[in-house]
Amino acid sequence: EDNSLQVHVLKPGWKEFVQRRALGRFQCSQCFHEWSSAKVHILFHMRRRRRRGQGTVWMRVFRQTCRRCPEPRLEEPEFSQETMERLLHNLVLKILKYFYHLPIQPSDLLEVVVDAPVVGPHDSARCEGCQLGVC
Repeated sequence: EDNSLQVHVLKPGWKEFVQRRALGRFQCSQCFHEWSSAKVHILFHMRRRRRRGQGTVWMRVFRQTCRRCPEPRLEEPEFSQETMERLLHNLVLKILKYFYHLPIQPSDLLEVVVDAPVVGPHDSARCEGCQLGVC
């Protein structure tokens, strides 16, 4: 993980993938308030070293703050097992496309399904992704 990654700011040879609209569950580390968001974005930067046949993937999960606390901290989301599997499936497809030149169609990517009720609109003021122009 690297919380300094930025969208469209890549080193030479690196590729980018942004997974949008994943369902994440949050809990405030100060007041323990819990909430869910269906608009959690995950940024991946990846590269492959041709000589060694290995690669590197860095990721940034955009965080949110609690609406109940006067001085809230940015909180990391938790993801269900199914959501994690879908995120990793999509990441592998992007790696296959970018570095192995396999034809991947947008329809091959799995939608990250909302498996829990999410009430209310997205709180842009408390979303790190919105503040950085990712949402």
